[in-house]
Amino acid sequence: MPRFPVTLLPRLVLAKMMPRVPAATLPSRLALTSRSASSVSSSDELLLRDDDESTGVTSLRLNNPTKYNVLSAKMLDRLGEELDSISKDDSVRVITVEAAGDRAFCAGHDLEEIHSQTKEESTELFKKCSDVMTTLRTMRQPSIARVQGIATAAGCQLVLSCDLALCSAEARFGMSGIRVGAFCSTPAVALSRSGVPSKQALQLLLTGDLVCAETALSYGIIGKVVDGELLEEETLSLARKIAANSPHGVQLGKQLYYQLDDCGTLEEAYALATDKMVCNLQHIDAKRGIHNFVTKGKI
Repeated sequence: MPRFPVTLLPRLVLAKMMPRVPAATLPSRLALTSRSASSVSSSDELLLRDDDESTGVTSLRLNNPTKYNVLSAKMLDRLGEELDSISKDDSVRVITVEAAGDRAFCAGHDLEEIHSQTKEESTELFKKCSDVMTTLRTMRQPSIARVQGIATAAGCQLVLSCDLALCSAEARFGMSGIRVGAFCSTPAVALSRSGVPSKQALQLLLTGDLVCAETALSYGIIGKVVDGELLEEETLSLARKIAANSPHGVQLGKQLYYQLDDCGTLEEAYALATDKMVCNLQHIDAKRGIHNFVTKGKI
């Protein structure tokens, strides 16, 4: 039996999965821009970036399928670099986060790497991870996770940190750290803020069990389950639909939605929303859209 890399992916699950297959090759649609090609090569192509300038949709693909696309220090460095670049790029309207291979979206951190780390190195690793997850939530552009296979521990955290998520019917989700004696403390942050009910969240965290796609949908971990053959098409369709809307309105709306969580009272929430609504109405996108609506498209 081939030796599997040490990750937070439960070994009993691995034994039941499909036979080991060669690392997936890059689909023909994923053409690297010169900007992304140079940055990817510095990290052995751990992360691939595809900019579709015609739609404003940028795809980031975890590209280490032989190790289940684990969030190693190098992978987190690459994610941090690209997210920082995207956040400053007005041409990018929506991000999709996906992964190479069929077996795993992301199996969390690399336990082989963690096993050899000092306390200081572990602190640096988890700070990098926290920074990436925070950036996904706070950056202007909305992000969509496209999940195939397994998403465990920090891999599930990555899904939860994206604003939207779609998955195939074969996808599985879990917080499996407890099975090796390591409670998923940082993934618990994303889980606790995701709207997943506390009893279901704690059951995931304290058992390390995996749940199927339909259960993850019922918990609110993902937003839609689609047939695996349609996952890419459905994800791109959603991304393009959002990207076709006013960038100002989309970005204001994303930021407002999360700011509402910080409002202490209903009155504070409505005051904030009123201010944002009035500001939004002054923007040229809203002025033009409303004018076109009331005049039935006649300028």
